[in-house]
Amino acid sequence: MKTLYNKTSFPTKGWQREETFNFFQSFSQPYFNVHTEINMTSLYHYAKWERLSIFLSYLHAATEAMRRTENFLLRIEANEVVKYEAVDVSTTVLTDSKTLSFVHLPHHPNLSTFCLEASQLVKEVQKNNKLFNGYNGSDLYHATTLPWFKFHGMEHAYEDNSKDAIPKLTFGRLEWRGNQVILPVSIRVHHALIDGYHIHLFLENIQLIINDAGTRNAAKPKHSLEKMKSMRRFLKPIMQAYNL
Repeated sequence: MKTLYNKTSFPTKGWQREETFNFFQSFSQPYFNVHTEINMTSLYHYAKWERLSIFLSYLHAATEAMRRTENFLLRIEANEVVKYEAVDVSTTVLTDSKTLSFVHLPHHPNLSTFCLEASQLVKEVQKNNKLFNGYNGSDLYHATTLPWFKFHGMEHAYEDNSKDAIPKLTFGRLEWRGNQVILPVSIRVHHALIDGYHIHLFLENIQLIINDAGTRNAAKPKHSLEKMKSMRRFLKPIMQAYNL
């Protein structure tokens, strides 16, 4: 299958994790899950301000973080390790008939553009009952969301294939804790390629991306306030004329 992104051979001989890789790749079940959470507050408010999908906004952040975390770009193919130059997301979507579908959402570095294009794809998928929609390859990561109930983690169904090294993310229902918006997430990875430390790096990257959205949004309330004051000055004589 032709992949979306280029890949290069990733030599494990002499790799700092060579012994760890050889140890875990022989396991019949080499996967482990980490259940944790992400502070979504900045991105949540930015998406609300820009009228963007919260769901698509955190998928965009996750994809950006995957691309910045080297070990999440590694795959095992034909008994060798390869590294992809980038990855996209394949996510589950609930159709109008309440059945499950998988859809590839091509990435775009601009959040607004990604949300616009992805939302159109999601709407199309929701109207049909196809299980798989769009591209399906190793240069993806898999995501699903459980927005209906309190979330503490998830174990994934999987085939008896210990070479499947595609990371899988599960997101839970958003939780408000005071002024903070918390996003539960479960991360499943192949232990031959990824350790807990690399999950830590991924979480650091996604938090930086989320916080950056807050930085971009910081000036907007002030700008909006100035516009509001200007509008009030404009409307004041009109309102007085009509005794409003």
